[in-house]
Amino acid sequence: MSFFFNGSSSYIPVSLHGITQETSNKNLVSVRDIARYQLLYDKMLSRMKQYLNLYTEGSYNELKQEFTLTKLNELLASNNDSVYYNTQVDELVDFTYDETTFLQYKRSMYSMLTGFSLSVKQNDELVSCNIELNEKKELLSSKDKLIEYITTEFLDKISMDSFNITQPFNTTIQLKPWYNLYLQLYGAPYDGVFNAEKMANVVEILVNDNVITIEQFISDVV
Repeated sequence: MSFFFNGSSSYIPVSLHGITQETSNKNLVSVRDIARYQLLYDKMLSRMKQYLNLYTEGSYNELKQEFTLTKLNELLASNNDSVYYNTQVDELVDFTYDETTFLQYKRSMYSMLTGFSLSVKQNDELVSCNIELNEKKELLSSKDKLIEYITTEFLDKISMDSFNITQPFNTTIQLKPWYNLYLQLYGAPYDGVFNAEKMANVVEILVNDNVITIEQFISDVV
C-alpha cells in the first residue's frame, strides 16, 4: 500500500486490497497525522537513536563530541509544533508514504529500553562507588578506624595465610533459555546489559519453537 500526494489538498485515488477508493476528509486527517509521524522520526527519533546507540555501546567520548549543546538545541527546535502543524503538512507537500515508519518507531523503542537498562545499572554502580568512597573518607578522618582497618586488612590477613585452605567445587551454571540463546547468537553483551531488540528476537524464536511461554519470560522463571 502506498500514498503519494502532489502538494495540494486534492488527492490521488488510493488502492486498498485491489479496491480503488477516494480519500475522504476523515482519511485526509489521518494521512496528515502519518506525515507528522514521519517528520517526527526524521527530525527527532532517528537522531536520538544514533546518540542512544553510542551510549549503549559505551562510546562515551564519541557521544560527548556528537551530542553537543548545539545539537541539543537543534533537536529542541525541531520538535516545535510549528514544524508539524503548518500549510505544507496540511497540503501534504512532497509527502510520500514510507512503509518502514512503524518498524523504525519500534526499533527506536528497543534502543530506548536498552538505554534505560544501562542507566539503571550505571546508577547502581555509582551509588555503590559513592558508599565505598564515603567509607574510605571516614577511615582517613579517624586515626582509630584507620589503625583498625590496616590491622584487619593486612596484619590479620598475613597471620591467617598459613591457615588458608582451598576446596574445589564442581558446579554447573544453568542459564535461562533466553540468556543461553542470546549468547549463542550475539555473544556477551557490552557492560552486562542485554540489547532489548536482540533479546526480543531471541524470545520470539523461543516462543515460536515452544521452548518457553511469554509468561515464563516475563516472570523470569522456567
